[in-house]
Amino acid sequence: MNLGPHINFTIWLLTALSAVFLALRVYCKFLRHRGLWWDDYVLIASWLSLAVSGAFVSASITLGFGRPLSEFNFDNLHMYLLYTNLAGTFSILAALWSKTSFAITILRISSDWTKVAVWFIIVTVNGSLGAAIGITWGQCTPIEKIWRPSLEGSCWPKEIQIRYNTFTAIYSGALDIVLALVPWKIIWALTMNKKEKFGVLIAMSMGIFAGITSIIKFTRLPSISDSTFTEATNELVILGSAESAITIMAASIPILRALLRVSGPPRGPAEFYHTDISLVAGTENLQGTARSRKIIQIEEVLVEYESNVESNRHPGQDPQGLDVERAV
Repeated sequence: MNLGPHINFTIWLLTALSAVFLALRVYCKFLRHRGLWWDDYVLIASWLSLAVSGAFVSASITLGFGRPLSEFNFDNLHMYLLYTNLAGTFSILAALWSKTSFAITILRISSDWTKVAVWFIIVTVNGSLGAAIGITWGQCTPIEKIWRPSLEGSCWPKEIQIRYNTFTAIYSGALDIVLALVPWKIIWALTMNKKEKFGVLIAMSMGIFAGITSIIKFTRLPSISDSTFTEATNELVILGSAESAITIMAASIPILRALLRVSGPPRGPAEFYHTDISLVAGTENLQGTARSRKIIQIEEVLVEYESNVESNRHPGQDPQGLDVERAV
């Protein structure tokens, strides 16, 4: 059975869906005259890596990926192995940068030990997934032996790559779930309507699904060493694309929610994107829809920093009184 068309359709559907979410995120920011920040640029880099990975998967499909091994033309083996390794590399980069982007977003609303914990996640995820790329391209001497197995040289046992990638899949998946839960700690204590609070928390917790996908992916990693390599890794490839696509969509949802709920005409371009902000302010309870006016609101941290925000600070009031609707 030829699984190539199924693989192709699935990975490009995931890539297209994540592109829609990312494009809406960027469009809404420009529509409201907001600038892009580092989390936006990193997320764009993640999507580009996902698309490049998909292109290499599609190229490998033309060489026999997804077909029974009996139909594989071994004259194409070296190009097939090169394309699949490049696809895996860009898939890892897409996962790495999508997780980093969401972590940067969380950094902007966190403080104290929470900020330290998020920095720890950023550093360790980048280190562990970066090492996975290093193992991919450093496992053979000379390096060409990776895609030309008939060359003279040596390679590490395949078990090393499988075990390490199993570790990174579980670890990065667990940290996806942790990152999705961090906003609960930050937002739960804030003064706001419970319905709005749950809306913000649910929007910022979509990364849990990316974590679950990553953890499921580790169960398919042994297929790397399967003798029927043209068929055995199809689920692994799809799950790899799904992990990054889900993370990109999950990272875009809270920003979209905040931007689309901002009322009134667009303000001027945000000037805070080059400033490290970790501010809190007091709150005053108001009637009707204006829940808090003189505060630094969490959404303000994510989409704009008004030039007069310092004048709106009220020392001595409850520092937890943040208007959460501007949280994401």
